[in-house]
Amino acid sequence: MKEVIRFLREARMGYLLFTSLLILGVVYGSFEIVDQTILSSADQQTMRWMYFSRGVIVSLILMVWAAWTVYNYREYYEDQLEATKMRYSDIIEHSADAIISLDLDNMITSWNSGAEKMLGWQRDEIIGKPISDIMPEELIEMQELQRIKSDMQRRGHVSNYETERLTKNGERKLVNLTESYIRNNKDEIIGRSQILRDLTDIKMKEEQIQQSERLATVGHMAAGVAHEVGNPLTAISSLVQVCQRKTDDAFVQNQLKKVREHIQRINKIVRDLVDFSRPSKMQSENVQINEIIESAVGLLQHDARCKDVTFEMNLSKDLPLISCVPDQVHQVLVNLLLNAVDAMEGEEDPKVTVKTKKENDAAWLTVTDNGKGIKEEHLSRIFEPFFTTKEVGTGTGLGLSVSHGIVNKMGGSISVESTYGEKTTFIIQLPTNN
Repeated sequence: MKEVIRFLREARMGYLLFTSLLILGVVYGSFEIVDQTILSSADQQTMRWMYFSRGVIVSLILMVWAAWTVYNYREYYEDQLEATKMRYSDIIEHSADAIISLDLDNMITSWNSGAEKMLGWQRDEIIGKPISDIMPEELIEMQELQRIKSDMQRRGHVSNYETERLTKNGERKLVNLTESYIRNNKDEIIGRSQILRDLTDIKMKEEQIQQSERLATVGHMAAGVAHEVGNPLTAISSLVQVCQRKTDDAFVQNQLKKVREHIQRINKIVRDLVDFSRPSKMQSENVQINEIIESAVGLLQHDARCKDVTFEMNLSKDLPLISCVPDQVHQVLVNLLLNAVDAMEGEEDPKVTVKTKKENDAAWLTVTDNGKGIKEEHLSRIFEPFFTTKEVGTGTGLGLSVSHGIVNKMGGSISVESTYGEKTTFIIQLPTNN
């Protein structure tokens, strides 16, 4: 009964009934006027034909009226339906998330602009292809599609499922997957829709926050250790000087001199630790990048990993000032230098060359190592968040991606050139104040 009432309301049957009665009233009223004024003396045969004509005329008018009304309402509802389709189509098309439709054979049937931006495939390139084309090989081998299908059959949908998808150039994207069924007007399942939300930036920021917190903790510990080590070192240095004054033995004097040199080296390390542990300033300053390079290299020379590494600096003296956050540039340089040192592990004569120059109104910085180089298949992914060729536990895969983000925010660029088995060069271009 509710469906009948709804149909009558949607079809506006009250309006149609009223207009029909109005037409009948007009026709019959007009006929009565003619009958009483003009045909009052007509014979029975004439009146019979008049009554027949009246019925035909009324039927034709009602049929034409009904057809015209139905046609207009159909056009009106088609326009409404089209407007609704366009509205939802715009919502789907301009969503920041990737919205993908699949048929029952896991073939892609629709692909919105959010999917184009996130994964790099244009819709005419990917529609008609299997969804497995954008999935990493190991997830296919782990039968992820079957697992999702099983969850869909059990619950009717999949929500907040973290997985990975591939971009056109092979880059991995960490995504949040939501999937639901698509049904026709008979409530039959004809496909599935997927919504992919990019989690890469979110996860990277979470990792950066955790890394910052760890560095802050290390910084506080370093400051405390530096303070505790500084006082005993001062006392030891004083005692060494006293011993030097008390003896004339050349051998003892030589050994005490070496002790003092090592004490001074320890003092230098302590001062560097104190400087490193100070809170970072996030305000931009006009700085000479050569000074930041010298500071970063000086800090790493005290690192145990760098004890056998030769740092060669070829810094241009007429390099103009750049506007930057010094601590961020320092972080970029430390990341590049440490990566270079790690790449030269096992080399007989490890050497890192740092050069600066001015070219085309930009400051150029290059960091070159004579390590193992980067494989060609890894070059396109080197700045990808969480990508690392290091063993588990030795790298997060965030150093270069964070450095890439810092340089880009400064309006500069960072790139890499590498010959596998020979060397690697990172090139940074930064805008100058000139």
